[in-house]
Amino acid sequence: MMKKALLVAFATLLISSVATTAMGDGNLRLILGGTRLDTDFAASDGQSVQDLVTKMGGLSVYDSKTGTLEVEKPLVNVLILEGVQQYKNKGVVFSNPIKSYAEKDVPRSFNVFVEVDEAPVSKDLKMRLFLIGPDGKEVDRGKEWSYSTKNGNSFYFSEPFIATKLDQYGTYRVQVKMKTDVYDNYVVVGENSFTVGR
Repeated sequence: MMKKALLVAFATLLISSVATTAMGDGNLRLILGGTRLDTDFAASDGQSVQDLVTKMGGLSVYDSKTGTLEVEKPLVNVLILEGVQQYKNKGVVFSNPIKSYAEKDVPRSFNVFVEVDEAPVSKDLKMRLFLIGPDGKEVDRGKEWSYSTKNGNSFYFSEPFIATKLDQYGTYRVQVKMKTDVYDNYVVVGENSFTVGR
């Protein structure tokens, strides 16, 4: 358990660093929180490192001319619930987390609550929810949410999925994707799942 926690902590630190700098010798030197790590990457590995960052839920821009890879990793928490209610005083009430449904082919309604911290600073940050079936295909998607994070990089939102037909047994994933004015493509920055079947 401790080893897993250390690996998660290291991965978080690794991809939350803002810097990978190019040196004249054609290497990328990874800088973590202003401290250089002893691991060196060849400049030709820039795309591979960027692909790894994307798979770990980070946003990155690689400039091959300068050998610079800028990485940002938002902290995203995703809850799948029967209901989410927000009061005028901004209080939020959750009801019944969803882990599974017994039967398929029954229209299901549920809510997804997303909390984002340490989002990239952007005048036009976009977020969207995607429901992915056990076969890896998109079942449904939510609306595109837009935020300015110039004056704060923490926010939350919730979105209902109404009468969604779940026609396969297996694990469904709710993915949270993000892009900004700097990061052009949607990247999965968080996910949660539930199962259909026993």
